[in-house]
Amino acid sequence: MHATTLSYAEKQTLKRDGFVILRDVIPRDVIVQAKELINQDPTRIVHGDVASINNLYNESALRGIMMEAMGPHTAPINAQVAVTLPQFADAVVRRPASSVYHPQAHVDGGWAGQCPMSKSEILSSGATLETWGSDGDPQSMGPAGHAPLWQDRERTVAIGSYTALVGVCLNDQRQPGKGQFSVRRGAHEAVEAFFRHQRDLGGPIGGGGPDWPRLQPMGEDGAFAGIMPRKMVDTYPATQFEAEAWPWPELTPTLMNEGDAVIALHALPHTATPNLSDDPRMNVFFRIRRFREENPYEGDPRIGWGVSDHPDRQLNGEFLDYPDSYNPYKTSVNKMCDHWSEWDGMHLLEADR
Repeated sequence: MHATTLSYAEKQTLKRDGFVILRDVIPRDVIVQAKELINQDPTRIVHGDVASINNLYNESALRGIMMEAMGPHTAPINAQVAVTLPQFADAVVRRPASSVYHPQAHVDGGWAGQCPMSKSEILSSGATLETWGSDGDPQSMGPAGHAPLWQDRERTVAIGSYTALVGVCLNDQRQPGKGQFSVRRGAHEAVEAFFRHQRDLGGPIGGGGPDWPRLQPMGEDGAFAGIMPRKMVDTYPATQFEAEAWPWPELTPTLMNEGDAVIALHALPHTATPNLSDDPRMNVFFRIRRFREENPYEGDPRIGWGVSDHPDRQLNGEFLDYPDSYNPYKTSVNKMCDHWSEWDGMHLLEADR
């Protein structure tokens, strides 16, 4: 089994790449219990708000590893169970991998999905794809219900955040093309720099802020939210992953086996990829945020700790009342603009530079 802390080399990898893969970190009995539950209905993507799912984190070495590398945090009470079914119903008939959709890496926390208005309707209303939503209802949730249009009532922040995404692998994903969780390796620092750029220009932070159009055209007359802005993407490092049957070289797949896990910074752009294999890809993801002493809602189940990408609000998007002494949205922006400040156990690497 993996050690209960990250090695110095693993911390170096996390610092350089924005993610690190941990081998053999989940106990076998914990894996079996989680898979038994998921296999009851592998076609569903659910919130794993049951112990047998959350134990993948809470009853494995991951909890201690994150306590040392990052610091104190609310243990997850929810999780994202992510099962990606094979792309092709007939395992015998194959199309070229390049003929399936091209996955786009994103950063969690923003209102994302197909806009309810068409592009022509938006333009005829006097708005533009860049300005749409600037006066929108902060209570409005994205088309998939994942995140609010705005994080705060004052519309200064349009993206939620946490500290780290921790993914647990529950079947063999060592061959590229099995729907792997994939990343833009090393782009976390570029994302942090872009958030700083938006803050320096006065905000807002996220989609609809400086140099980040809220919507981008999609198809003949559609508009889509959640795509990373070109001025951010152009600053990503030119990392490549070359492999047979892997037509997306800008993406690095996390090649893991059952019981492995990956730790990735919130700022690291990531995505699921098409599953070109013959069986489902099975992962469970936990969104972990460093404990904030001033926050009165640490541990409050309404947040959806472990699954929410907007933990300054309730999971369903409802606002929370904060004391005048604590501004959760400003705090989150400061952390997005200085992401290593939330990693207590990474400071030694900074001192060695």
